[in-house]
Amino acid sequence: MKKLSIFAAATAAVLPLSIPTASSVVADDFFKGRQLVLTIASRPGGGFNAYGRSLAKHFTKHLGQKSSIIVKNMPGAGGRKATAWLSKIAPKDGSNLLGTMPGSLVEPILGDPKRVKYNPLKFGYIGSASGFTTMCLVRHEHPAKTFKDMMKTQVIMGGDQIGSTTHDQANMFRNLVGANIKLVKGYSGTKNLVLAIQQKEIDGFCGYAWASLMSRAPHLIKNKIVRLVVQFGLDPHPAATAAGIPPVWGFVKDKKKIAALKLLASTQTFGRPYIVPANVPKARLASLRAAFDATMKDPAFKKDMAKSRLSIQPTSGAKVQKLIENIYHSDAATQKLARWAISKSE
Repeated sequence: MKKLSIFAAATAAVLPLSIPTASSVVADDFFKGRQLVLTIASRPGGGFNAYGRSLAKHFTKHLGQKSSIIVKNMPGAGGRKATAWLSKIAPKDGSNLLGTMPGSLVEPILGDPKRVKYNPLKFGYIGSASGFTTMCLVRHEHPAKTFKDMMKTQVIMGGDQIGSTTHDQANMFRNLVGANIKLVKGYSGTKNLVLAIQQKEIDGFCGYAWASLMSRAPHLIKNKIVRLVVQFGLDPHPAATAAGIPPVWGFVKDKKKIAALKLLASTQTFGRPYIVPANVPKARLASLRAAFDATMKDPAFKKDMAKSRLSIQPTSGAKVQKLIENIYHSDAATQKLARWAISKSE
């Protein structure tokens, strides 16, 4: 494997012309002097937390009206706990934002709809700070040196609960690609999974975003604690590919399985989504979207992200909403196979 280099890059956002600018939106002075709350559906220490707190640092200056924002964490159930709270309990006036996990937004069709107490099609989508490409990590001394080796040699992978990337992708690689993975659940967040690898409790884990790995735990690579054996995303990640990490697409031939994998990968396109409850007034949602778009272009925000080694690949709120709708309107058989792949245990 080629030597890894730290990745830091930003790509231009895809912003529809219909999205208003901050200066063109008036939200009936609602945000004037108001303290907003940004809840993050993960524990402190991980990538979702890092993105959310960086966003909060710069967001309200683009919203204007002397508003402010505080950040809280609400981990649990792969983002479902916080997403249900936003839908059922949080104020519906635009003062409460949630940075959630993409899996929580597709849980009704890719998970168990009985556990979901909200309708993702009704949320207001502010935008996504970045899509992501995920990696499978295996301890350096493990006999499985490559992803191909994992087809024959068992690897004990750690993961969170169903609905989390680390849980779902371990199951997905086993059920759709044929990897010999034994999944140990109950590790809450990537921070605890990194610790488990270092303490040799597990052989590795899947679903760690490239950007998060390089910003939060680059020592795993630098100190040769783990190997990166495969990458997962709709398109190959340039830096991961340059480092010699193969995309999953070369390991699966069945067209139905490829379609299910692509459906699952599409959720990573809006990998860092920010949402508000249903029924937030349109003018207020437009103000929040405009402030988000402006933050993504802010040189100070970009500088902070680069310093933290976090990539920015923003998607506008309108685009995220459309992507969600496309997933929900996808082929029923493909949805069924994808749902089975992430939920079926050994």
